[in-house]
Amino acid sequence: MKSVWEVRCDGQFLTAALAEQGVILDQRCNGSGRCRRCRVTLLSGRWLVEDREYPIAEPMEVLACRCRLLSPSGTVMVPEDSLTETTGHTLASWHAAPLPATGETVIGIDLGTTTIAAAKLQHGRIVAEAGAFNRQNRYGDNVISRIVHAGKNPAALAELTAAAIETINELLQQLGTGSVARIAISGNTVMALLLHGMDPSAIGAAPFLPPCRTFPVKPAASLALAAPPDVPVLTLPCISGYLGGDILAGWRETGLRPGEMLADLGTNCEILFCTSRGIFGTTAAAGPAFEGAAIACGRRAVPGAISHIAADGSLTVIGNETPRGICGSGMIDFLAVWRATGRLTEFGRLDPPAPTAGIAPGVTLSESDIEQLLKAKAAISAGIQVLEEHCGETASRLKLAGGFARYLEPDSAKQIGMLPDRTIEIVGNTSLSGALRLAAEPELLPQLEAMSDEPTEVLLNTEPGFEDAFIDGLLLP
Repeated sequence: MKSVWEVRCDGQFLTAALAEQGVILDQRCNGSGRCRRCRVTLLSGRWLVEDREYPIAEPMEVLACRCRLLSPSGTVMVPEDSLTETTGHTLASWHAAPLPATGETVIGIDLGTTTIAAAKLQHGRIVAEAGAFNRQNRYGDNVISRIVHAGKNPAALAELTAAAIETINELLQQLGTGSVARIAISGNTVMALLLHGMDPSAIGAAPFLPPCRTFPVKPAASLALAAPPDVPVLTLPCISGYLGGDILAGWRETGLRPGEMLADLGTNCEILFCTSRGIFGTTAAAGPAFEGAAIACGRRAVPGAISHIAADGSLTVIGNETPRGICGSGMIDFLAVWRATGRLTEFGRLDPPAPTAGIAPGVTLSESDIEQLLKAKAAISAGIQVLEEHCGETASRLKLAGGFARYLEPDSAKQIGMLPDRTIEIVGNTSLSGALRLAAEPELLPQLEAMSDEPTEVLLNTEPGFEDAFIDGLLLP
C-alpha cells in the first residue's frame, strides 16, 4: 500500500477521510487520542490540530484522530505501523471431545472482540480455516467502546454490525460456502447483539441486562452473510450481559467438573467455576493492555511480536522475524524475569531507575507501560480470588481458553501472581469448537439455552473483598 495520500476537505477527522479511501488506521481508543496509534505525518495543506490551526510548511507528525483538513486538499504520509491489523492468527485447536463426523459440511465462527476465527468441518475433520482482526476495532478495542459507539445513534449501531459482517464475509469467502449446510457463531454478548443489529447499550449500565440472551435461527441472507441465502445461521445463547456464548461454549466443550474453573483470558476476562453447589460466573475487566493497547511497543500476537522472554534474556518472536513489539505473553514473561532478577521492585519500578526497560532494539517498556500491565494482571487475579471466596471453595484445576492463553507460559503467570498456584490446562479456542459442534448438531441448541440459565453471576464490584484483592494484585510477589 502506498504511504502518501491526498485528502479533500469535508469536515471529517483525518481518520474518517482516510478510511473512505480504504486506509484504516489503528484506533484502539475509538478516536479519543489515548492510544496514540494513528500517528501520521502532514505534508501539505492547512489543518486544525487539537483546536489549533497549522499551515504546513514542513512535515508535521500528528494523531489523525485529532486533526481536520481546513484547506481544499492536503497530503499525508501514513506509516505502516499506524495501520490497523487485518490478518489474524486462526486458533483452530482445542482440548475437547471429537467433533461429530456427519456427512454435512458446516462452518463455525468465533466472533471475538479482537479476532474473528472461522473453520470448515467435513466428516468430523477441519478442512479449512481462516482468521482476521475484527474490523470493529476502528471503533475501539474493547466492548465498552463498542457499547458507547453503538448507543450514539442507529447509524453508529449499523456501522458496528456492518464491520463485523464485513470481516466474517471475508473469512467465508476464503473458506468457500457452496456446499455448506449450516453456520454457527459464538461470541460474547455484545458481539452477538451487534451481529444481529441489536443495541447493547443496556449492558453498559446497572443492572447490566442485555435486551436478549437467545437468538433466533436466521437465514444467511437476513444477516447479509456471503453464503447461499437459505443457509441457517445459529448463534450460541449468552449467560448474561458480560458472560457470553463464548464462555458457554467453553463450559460445554470442556465438561467442567466440580473443583474446575474455566477462564477465557481477554480484554473482558470471563470466568466460570463449577462447585459442589452449582456453577458460578464472573467477569474481570482486564482491559486491552495484554493485547498491546496503551503500551508503547505493545502488539497483538502477530508476526514480529515477542511472545516469550527466557530467564537468560533470550527471545522468542512470532514468525521468527525481527522484533517489532511485544505481545501479552511476552509482557508476562518480562514481569516475571525482570522481577526475579531484581530489575523490578514489587511496585513495578525499574531498579536501578531508568526511563525504559530495553528488551530488544527498538522494543522497550516504560514504568507507565508496566503500570498498565499490573492493573490488567490485578484484575484477573482478583477476579479468580474473589470468585473462590464467594463460593467458599478453591479450584483444583484452572482451564485457560482464548487466543491470549495460546502463548501464555503458566509458570510466569503464577510467578507474578496473576494466576494461582494450581494445575493449569490450556484448552485452546473452545468458542470455535463449540460453534462447530452446534453447526454439526443443531439439535444441541435447546440444551445450550437451558445451560445458559444455570450459572449464578457474581458481580465483582459488589463483593466486599474485591477492592483489597485488586490493590494487592497490583504488587509483584
